[in-house]
Amino acid sequence: MFSNISDRSKTILQVIFILALLAAIVGFVSYLLSTKRVAGSHTVQFQVEASGGFSIITLQAGSVSIATPATVTMPWRQTLQLPSGTVVYLTASNPTQTGNLDCVILLDDQAWKKETTTAPKDGVACAGIVP
Repeated sequence: MFSNISDRSKTILQVIFILALLAAIVGFVSYLLSTKRVAGSHTVQFQVEASGGFSIITLQAGSVSIATPATVTMPWRQTLQLPSGTVVYLTASNPTQTGNLDCVILLDDQAWKKETTTAPKDGVACAGIVP
């Protein structure tokens, strides 16, 4: 197939092939570095904000649990280090039933889950499985 091509052309084709191969390898490595491989543990921050100055929350995050509804002042935040595969669940209600109520979960300082409601609805929930 390449018997009619000069030695110089063969060399040029080999160089082009090697450069294309190197470009593909660099592109693949860049892709792997740019996509976070989620393994191990993650910083998970739970946040609740309500117009009324306080809220009633429940939280389930692995071994951390606020199963009995607890009254907290606004804004409320809780940061945990959680392993991949942990089920997390946060609920919040606004007993004053005025204004806005926000439930936010951040994963490694990035917005991950968010729910917002406006009165007269008084409850929100955010949930997920830590990737």
